[in-house]
Amino acid sequence: MKDNQSLKTWLRILLGVFLIAYALNQYFHILPTSYGKMPEDAMLFIDAVVVYLPILYIFEIILGLLLIFNKWTAFLLIVLFPLSIAFLIFSISNQDLADALPAVIVAILNFVLMLFEREKYEPLFRK
Repeated sequence: MKDNQSLKTWLRILLGVFLIAYALNQYFHILPTSYGKMPEDAMLFIDAVVVYLPILYIFEIILGLLLIFNKWTAFLLIVLFPLSIAFLIFSISNQDLADALPAVIVAILNFVLMLFEREKYEPLFRK
């Protein structure tokens, strides 16, 4: 039981740090990033939502900090789940799976952490 708790803690902190690092990188360009070879429709989508991306990155930083400090974790994982799936789908649709690795990591961490919190989600699925 203690091992599962410490694994959960490390995965939660890792996800929080990953979200913060990814978002900050969008502002400061510390690490090289690439969206891969985007199809034209994906490029049009990015052009359409580019004005909202800074807000999304601030949201990611807030989510990351709350995860690190273990505040509202079960709720945050539910909020993050559709975002991580959208991030994963968008990254895979760019047809370069190597560039989709960050999205895969976020989705896996989010899913595994939700499994750790599954007893808290039971009331959501009762009749």
